[in-house]
Parts: sequence; structure tokens; C-alpha cells
Amino acid sequence: MSEEKFKKCPFCAEEIKSDAIKCKHCKSNIEESQSLQQAEQKNAGSFRLTKESNKPKEGLFLQTMNCGCAVVFIFIAIIIIIILMNS
Repeated sequence: MSEEKFKKCPFCAEEIKSDAIKCKHCKSNIEESQSLQQAEQKNAGSFRLTKESNKPKEGLFLQTMNCGCAVVFIFIAIIIIIILMNS
């Protein structure tokens, strides 16, 4: 009889057979997880770049908000000046 080898499930960390394609504890699909990990390792450099590029750019957002506030302030100031000149 051959000895069975075990590995840990990447989702629940329970021991499962090394040939398992689905964890008997958490019902996660182990094969898909392994293929995703291999794809991430192959594209490690480009994956990091795309992952970081999807982060929200708070600095740009704040600059846009400040610019928008300045435009609104100038617009209101011009309206007030026009109203005061006409009265």
C-alpha cells in the first residue's frame, strides 16, 4: 500500500490529500486556486503594475475637488460683482 501525502488547503489550512481537487472541509476548488497562483507567478511583474494602477488616486481626486471648488467660488464671485454693479 502506498503512503498518502497531504498538503494544506490554501483557503482553510486543513490537511487534505495532495491529489485532492476540492477541499472536503471548506468545499473550495483547489485546482482553480493552484492554476490562478501559477498564472500570477508567471505574470508577477505585470500583475503588480495592473493591480497598483487600479488603486484610487486620492491626491488627484483632492486636486480635482479643489479645482472644482475654486471654479464655483470664482463663478459665485462674478455673479455677486455683476449684481452689485447693476444695482
